[in-house]
Amino acid sequence: MGSWPAWQDLGPLLDVAESHVDPGAWQALERAQALLREGKPLAADVELAKVAGGSSRHWIAVARADLAALHFTTCIRGVAWRLPEQVGAQARAIDFDPETKVAPGDLSVEALLTNLDDALRAGESSSALATQARIARVRVTSFAASCPANEEVERRAVAIMNSDLATLAAENHLTPDLAYVWAGLQFQTYSGTAARPFLLQAREGGFDDPSVGYLLAMIAFEQREYAEADQLAAEAAERYAEFGDANQRAQCALLRGEVALASERFDDARVHFSAALELSATQVGALIGLTEVSRRDQGPSAAAEQLHGQLLQLTGDAELDTQTAPLLVDTMEALVILANASDLEVAQITREALLMTIDNEPDAFKRGLRYFYAAALEVRLGDYEAARGHAATAQLEFEESGLPVPDKADPRAFLDHLAEATR
Repeated sequence: MGSWPAWQDLGPLLDVAESHVDPGAWQALERAQALLREGKPLAADVELAKVAGGSSRHWIAVARADLAALHFTTCIRGVAWRLPEQVGAQARAIDFDPETKVAPGDLSVEALLTNLDDALRAGESSSALATQARIARVRVTSFAASCPANEEVERRAVAIMNSDLATLAAENHLTPDLAYVWAGLQFQTYSGTAARPFLLQAREGGFDDPSVGYLLAMIAFEQREYAEADQLAAEAAERYAEFGDANQRAQCALLRGEVALASERFDDARVHFSAALELSATQVGALIGLTEVSRRDQGPSAAAEQLHGQLLQLTGDAELDTQTAPLLVDTMEALVILANASDLEVAQITREALLMTIDNEPDAFKRGLRYFYAAALEVRLGDYEAARGHAATAQLEFEESGLPVPDKADPRAFLDHLAEATR
């Protein structure tokens, strides 16, 4: 189904379309391809638009949809895509600003999909057209689902995309980029093992997004292929560094830490988890990872001391306000969810770290958070009396802080749920 580099100038489509289109349409396709090779997507679409109403209109609709999905740079409120005059290093943007005007050269997402639907109906008598129209429709709907005009559009786009992907997979017609999308669905719905063949297909087809290597690393880790997982994660981190993506580099470092921990290479695990935190200070997986390293290497008391110190860095010295407080709540909640998902000793260590020297914390809201999440862990540990006491204390601390009580860390609601659960 063509390599990913070849698709950038629609080469695989033209290889199929040559014997199915009229001479005028073929000349337009060749002119568009030449312009794409010069890095001029907008001019290429203008050439295709000139023959959009001819006898080969369905093939032209497919070409325009492919071109748009592969090269648009801005999605405007989910209704239009903007093509650049010249391909550059600009990242794709989503613009929901009501003041942004749709320009004459912008492409209607609805029109792209309507024309592809027509092409698929015409493709009932031409399997080649049907296949190419379905490929183009998956590309359009995948982006329509990530930048939808509304929730109904998103729901319909996802349904159409999934159906088309299943058909293409069954017919062995997945292009490299669609093999990647299909792999993501397999990963979410079934397992990494189900996704792996399609990720490999995407990589072999030249689809070079660093997430391919990262997902393959995750799957190798799940299958206890630790050396391969570490190598793939390191390679993905290098690619993410090229894009300046610190958050994804942190994810790669976290994965390498988990691989090293599973291999009982504690020094390496500590290095990778620390690197993840340097890249993303709120990477709570790395906090739990370092706690686990210390627990195995030095024992639970040392692990609690270490986590306590990291919690103080996480909460910081700055005074909280209505904007920064919810961000800290989200981070603390994520930390406790991970601790609760670990074994009981990690939950116990995290509770101890939260309560350690809590009276030295000058910020009442931060004290309230620490008491509240200690209470949440105490429920997991079966210490309901301590949970009630610490939740009540958290309520007093929040009231003293003067900041709004966060919905997800509301002590009153927590106490009500606890009362119902322990009747």
